[in-house]
Amino acid sequence: MALVRVPLWWNFRKNFREADTCRRTFEFRAPDSSANLYLLLAGITVAVEYGLKNPGKAMKIADDMNAENMEQRDKKYRVLPLSCVEAAKNLKRDRKYYEADDVFPERVIDGIIDKLESYKDKDLWKKLADKPERIEELLHEYLNYG
Repeated sequence: MALVRVPLWWNFRKNFREADTCRRTFEFRAPDSSANLYLLLAGITVAVEYGLKNPGKAMKIADDMNAENMEQRDKKYRVLPLSCVEAAKNLKRDRKYYEADDVFPERVIDGIIDKLESYKDKDLWKKLADKPERIEELLHEYLNYG
C-alpha cells in the first residue's frame, strides 16, 4: 500500500487534456497516531527524493501498482504485513532505500528491526482467530484505542 499515491492520469498520459489540470494532485494516506512522526516524515522525504532522482524507475513502480494495470496483468495487490516479524523482513529487504544518503543510520534501522522481531508474533493472527477477547486485550495494550 502506498503512503503517497500519484494518480496516473497526469500529463504523461497520451489522452491528457488541458481541462484535466485540476486533477494534478497526489494523495497522502495518513497513518494512525501510533506512527513515530519523525521517522514517518523522514521516510516520506526519502520516497520523494527517490522519485525525483529516479523518475523513470518511480514511474514504473507507480504504473506497476496502478489498479487498472494490475487487473490487466493478472497481478495480485500487495498486502500489508500480517505481523511485526513480517514487517521486519520487509524492512530488511528495503533498508537500502532508507539508508541511502544517511537519512536513516544503519543503527536506527537495526533498532527498528530488532524491536519488530522482539514481538515474536509470526502467525499470531492464526493463533487468535477464535479468541476475540484476547484480540481485544492486545488492541487495548498496543493501540490505545477506546
